[in-house]
Amino acid sequence: MRIALRRGLTVPLKGTPEPKVDRAVEVTRVGLLGHDLGGIRAEMLVEPSERVSIGTPLFRARNNPRLVFCSPVSGEIERVEFGARRRLSEVSILNDGEDRRMEFDAAIASTQKGLRELLLACGQWPALRARPFDRIADPDGEAQAIFVTAIDTAPHAPDPRAIIDERREDFSRGLAALALLTAGPIFLCQADGLALGEDSKQLQIARFSGPHPAGLVGTHIAQLFRPREGQKVWHIGYQDVIAIGHLLATGRIDPFRVIALSGPGLRNPRLAQVPLGADLHALTRADLTPGSKTILSGSLIAGRESAFLGRYDRQVTIIERRQPARSHWLVEALRKAQKPAPFIPTQALEQSLGSNVPVVPLLRALSITDVEAAERLGCAWLAEEDMALATYLTGGQTDFGQRLRMVLDSLEAGA
Repeated sequence: MRIALRRGLTVPLKGTPEPKVDRAVEVTRVGLLGHDLGGIRAEMLVEPSERVSIGTPLFRARNNPRLVFCSPVSGEIERVEFGARRRLSEVSILNDGEDRRMEFDAAIASTQKGLRELLLACGQWPALRARPFDRIADPDGEAQAIFVTAIDTAPHAPDPRAIIDERREDFSRGLAALALLTAGPIFLCQADGLALGEDSKQLQIARFSGPHPAGLVGTHIAQLFRPREGQKVWHIGYQDVIAIGHLLATGRIDPFRVIALSGPGLRNPRLAQVPLGADLHALTRADLTPGSKTILSGSLIAGRESAFLGRYDRQVTIIERRQPARSHWLVEALRKAQKPAPFIPTQALEQSLGSNVPVVPLLRALSITDVEAAERLGCAWLAEEDMALATYLTGGQTDFGQRLRMVLDSLEAGA
């Protein structure tokens, strides 16, 4: 099926990356971030100075010990940091440059139970996320459908076609394995004009065209599958599908991802192959243009400032750092205590979501944290990335993604 999206916006940005992948990047440090865990509380399995291999479990979920998170490099645990309420903030690892990888029994993955246990044991299960609420999928849960996102319309995003073409066998193997995890449809969402798979009884190919957010899973869910109350859908990125295919073929995890290093603050914008959680400051330091910079893990519109590559990010964007105007501390405190900044409804803002959700009423509900109104408008099936374009178009004075997360947390707590 073909779906042409007319809603959205193509965001202009200088510093387009060269399509050739730099595979000689040296990453001396990686970090796993608590931000990527959602509401999961971590129980540490390693301590600082401990030696680890690729695939060594670093921590697990307290409420489900089978859900583990593994090291993407071999080396030494540098530090473990906790934040407020003893929630994990960061685990950093010094990469020794060796390729010591743990071996896993991929033969057990011929059944649904075996595949689940394999993905859990080697830390690959977190690649699967569930909506509503956009959390890591419940290892004991069921999905009414699975969405594979093989399209990216964010500014300067890597081209999925080139990456998949290079590893077609791993992608096909991983895609076939997903059929064990659901009795429902699997939607392979890709750009129009690509041939990444063929329709079958379970696999449905959806070809999207149009501006951003045509590449977001929230858009795909709205267009292809309207879940009923109590249902869940899972989604996974195309590079994680490739990693699953590699695991099934070799019994070892693939911790590398191809990302885009781009933006006006970089001399040499390019694609690079790096391990999950790569140190972004070390990765970009040699290529920064003069002046103060902001390094975003993610795209210009949805990225966040971070020292390490986020688990689900496939871009690093470098922009000029804006120096905030100085104001008296009391004025600043009063400003922060005010209600969210007002916004002017515009045609572009009305088209910032890839679904038929009434945008302005939803933004107003999120602005005042009206949980009931936001739920009626369908916010439960959205995630922060779906609101990023609205935040960008309103000048960023109100972070609607953050507001959405507050509402989703309230809804999840009451579910």
